[in-house]
Amino acid sequence: MTRPSFCLFAGLLGFLFLGCGPSKPKEQTRAQVSGAITLDKQPLKTGKITFEPGDGTPPATLDILDGKYEGRVPLGKNSVRINSFIKTSMKEKMKMEGPGYDTPVEENMLPPRYNLKSEISREVVSDGTNVFNFDLEKK
Repeated sequence: MTRPSFCLFAGLLGFLFLGCGPSKPKEQTRAQVSGAITLDKQPLKTGKITFEPGDGTPPATLDILDGKYEGRVPLGKNSVRINSFIKTSMKEKMKMEGPGYDTPVEENMLPPRYNLKSEISREVVSDGTNVFNFDLEKK
């Protein structure tokens, strides 16, 4: 390789490594949220709350402990699903005897209107307080 060709090659290689200037800061896509969740006027002991924007952005699932949750979730309008699972056996659930019926299974203690068939939504904003409280009823 001749000296001018080498210099040109080295210059192009340096340009590729350095890029075309300073990069722009990434746009904020998540914001802090928090809140309280009660079930029949009592704090929900444990569970999960999911905020799902529905625009292809991955959802955020936060832990619920002693009726409280907090974390970072996608900005914009989010569908909200709330789950709280308890362990039971098929023997208890189905009121049947037989092999394998003692195996523990998880059962959602919340009605489908709060999870599978949820129509709950919340708008998460970047410059504000995102406190969302939920008062759930088992019936």
